[in-house]
Amino acid sequence: MIDRRTPPDVDAAKAAQDLARVEAKVEAARAVLVRLLQEVVVAEHRLNTNQAGQLLEANQNLVVTALNNQADADAATKALALKAHLAEHDPLTQLPNRMLMLDRCAQAIAAARRHGGRLALLFLDLDHFKRINDDHGHAAGDDVLRQVAERLRGAVRDVDTVSRHGGDEFLVLLSEVARPCDPAVIAAKLRTAVNLPYRVGEQNMQLTASIGIALYPDDGDTGQALINHADAAMYRAKRQRSAEAGSAVDDPH
Repeated sequence: MIDRRTPPDVDAAKAAQDLARVEAKVEAARAVLVRLLQEVVVAEHRLNTNQAGQLLEANQNLVVTALNNQADADAATKALALKAHLAEHDPLTQLPNRMLMLDRCAQAIAAARRHGGRLALLFLDLDHFKRINDDHGHAAGDDVLRQVAERLRGAVRDVDTVSRHGGDEFLVLLSEVARPCDPAVIAAKLRTAVNLPYRVGEQNMQLTASIGIALYPDDGDTGQALINHADAAMYRAKRQRSAEAGSAVDDPH
């Protein structure tokens, strides 16, 4: 199912603005420092030795103060960069969140539109994941989600994007699709990765996944439209697998 919570785009925008302001102040401070040092060199040539020595000492004090201010600015820049990262990434898996995924979808769609290319969005849902939380606790469930995230990331190219959509749902953006059959091949690769055993505490467990696929431009021309289409396709695949499993149980052969 789709998580209806509003993405934290406001926080991300504010963090980006704050970061830009700090970076501008840092660059301005550096420029002032360079100018002052240049003026000191010129002044030293115009003054006698005693005056030059006094000016040099003052200049050293100025440099120390500037370096201290630079350290404070660098610390603030790092803090704001971390805040911006957290606003765009899932805190549990460190994957891009829904907001960042929509942004990357928009960029990929714009590129595909310009070059007449195609892309695919895969919606992956872990089957019966609630049982892990119920039987082993939420800490075990979180550990499994982190392992799933790492496997999904390792199963696609660097140019592709894996994001956590919410709960036990993940999105995979294939930014360049050469052949119509490629998304299905990648989906099978992702299912194989998910199906490998997981070590949780002293136990091994296994999971399966249901995956829906949406193609641009066939199934939509916006990121949200592709997500909705892939979500619906995922639920159709899940229902079909459940029906097939039920038939297999009913069939004595």
